[in-house]
Amino acid sequence: MADAFPTREVSRVAVVGRKEPVVVYEPVLPEDMNEQKQKAKASWKGSGDIQNEGDFKQILEKYPKNEFVGYTQNSSKTKIVTLLDETFKEVSKLTQGQTGWIMLEQTPFYALSGGQVGDIGIIEDDKSIAEVLETKKFFELNLSKIRVEQEFLEQNEEVMAVVVNRYEIAKHHSATHLLQSALKMVLGETVSQAGSLNDSSRLRFDFTYPKAMTTEEINEVEDLVNSMISRAIAGNVEELPIEEAKQKGAIAMFGEKYGDLVRVVSFGDFSVEFCGGIHVKNTSDIGSFFITKESGVSAGVRRIEAVCGLSAINYAKQNIQTLAQIQEEVKNNDPLLGIAKLKEQIKELKKELQSAQNAVSTPINEENINGCKVVVEVVENGDLKKIVDDLKNGNEKIAVLLLQAKDDKVMIVAGSKNTSIKAGDWIKNIAPIVGGGG
Repeated sequence: MADAFPTREVSRVAVVGRKEPVVVYEPVLPEDMNEQKQKAKASWKGSGDIQNEGDFKQILEKYPKNEFVGYTQNSSKTKIVTLLDETFKEVSKLTQGQTGWIMLEQTPFYALSGGQVGDIGIIEDDKSIAEVLETKKFFELNLSKIRVEQEFLEQNEEVMAVVVNRYEIAKHHSATHLLQSALKMVLGETVSQAGSLNDSSRLRFDFTYPKAMTTEEINEVEDLVNSMISRAIAGNVEELPIEEAKQKGAIAMFGEKYGDLVRVVSFGDFSVEFCGGIHVKNTSDIGSFFITKESGVSAGVRRIEAVCGLSAINYAKQNIQTLAQIQEEVKNNDPLLGIAKLKEQIKELKKELQSAQNAVSTPINEENINGCKVVVEVVENGDLKKIVDDLKNGNEKIAVLLLQAKDDKVMIVAGSKNTSIKAGDWIKNIAPIVGGGG
């Protein structure tokens, strides 16, 4: 939208270590466009999007917005406000085997937002169990997609909601903040976030930069992030008036709109960002950090993929196992030295093979006819042209015809020196008989 309409400056965000503030813009919509947007929201008429065809209009009219309590707890005893089927139609009950959406009065499940994936988990009571498959926001309502595994769930029922994947996601989300700071330190303050994804097993961070990073730059960024982790920097989360947050040096996500009160996540002075996501309490909780890939996404946008926490442990173990396999294969505890020796052996074997191919395994039989040496021979291996040349160089008057089987064909090479025989005619006469060619 920013490309289709003029923009206006909405804020200037101070950044630690940068003299000039980052300017944040938003698109300026014509008044008639804003009016049209309001009419579209009010009409709730279907656009082909299943969520717009659902019962959200009546749900928003009947129930207040639910409360997210996941910043401070991973589980919550709460009440089911309402249930929706897979087409977002309100239902009173979901039974075993059915899939649908649940709205809890207070929910510990974080909804997909800001690059962080939505939480999964379990919802249960004394008789029923449902698996939470994903969590999203629809019209500011925090809803979780569930599949009922046992008995049934119904409206107004009290249940226990438990998040099961939170900690590893938090590690990757916090590592993403440290990564952005490290990229700015290594590549410069012009680097800015262009997108991200944080789940329980990996992180992906897109950023503006005109060219591929060098191996040295990637290593430096990785080392900086691990340095921040090893320093055990305490995390701090606070809600601040937006102007105060700017003075604190918080980095805003380009294109995002913020209210008067914003949530700021910081790790010392290394990383200070506007963020509504879930984070670790201390950088040491992240564990280790490994960059697994750096690549291009589009013109001027690069992507880093990385792992931390349990995924980093698994990544390191896989690399160690691969290294052990390489050591076993090359029969050397120093894989590079072992590979160098193998390469040298291959080089020598190629030389030996070439020599063998150039050698003649059977003796060349010569006949003298009217003072001219004549050689007609079947040669099992070797370079026929080289053999013919060598014979011609070693004799004053000679005619040579050599044959060699090659797969299903017969190779024929002829040569003549100081004789009336023409090598080409000789081959033409012999080829039809043996089914070969020169």
